[in-house]
Amino acid sequence: MSPLFWLPPLLLLLTGMPAWSAAPVKFGDALHEKFHHARCIQCHQFNSGKSNGRGFTSHRSRYLCDNCHTRRITGLPRGEWLAPNEKLDYTGLGPAETCQLIKRNLGAGDPKAAMTRHLLEDARIRWALESGMTPAGRFPAVPGGYEAWAREAKAWIDGGMLCE
Repeated sequence: MSPLFWLPPLLLLLTGMPAWSAAPVKFGDALHEKFHHARCIQCHQFNSGKSNGRGFTSHRSRYLCDNCHTRRITGLPRGEWLAPNEKLDYTGLGPAETCQLIKRNLGAGDPKAAMTRHLLEDARIRWALESGMTPAGRFPAVPGGYEAWAREAKAWIDGGMLCE
C-alpha cells in the first residue's frame, strides 16, 4: 500500500479540527466597539434616561418606534420594530460590563441559541448593519458591515461567549 493512501483522510481530519493554538475570542476583542457604535447605541439607549435616551416610562413606549420606522424604511411589518427595554442600555460600560449585561438579559433557554438568534438572525440587527436608514437619514456604517459582524459574533458565541 502506498504511503500516500493515508494523505487524503489525514488532510480531511486535520482541516476539520479547530486550531489548537487559536486564542479564545473575548467580547472586547471586536464586538465591544461595534456594540457601542452609533447604530447600535441609538436603539439600545432609546428607552433609558442615560445620554440621548428618551427615558420613556411606559412599557408600551418601546412599540412606538414603528410609527416612524415604517416597513418602507426597515422592511419589517408593523409591530416588529421596537426598541430594547431600558435594562439593555449599555451606554458607557466597558467590555466586561457590556458582555455581562447582555448575557444576563438573554432570557430563558439555551444562551448560545438565544445569542445566535439575536446577533445573527434578528432582522433589526441585520438592518442596522446593512441599511441603517432611519427617518432622519443614515448613521455611518458599522466597520466591516454584516459579514465582519457575523464572523466575529459567531466566533465569540462558538468560543463560549467569554467576557474577559
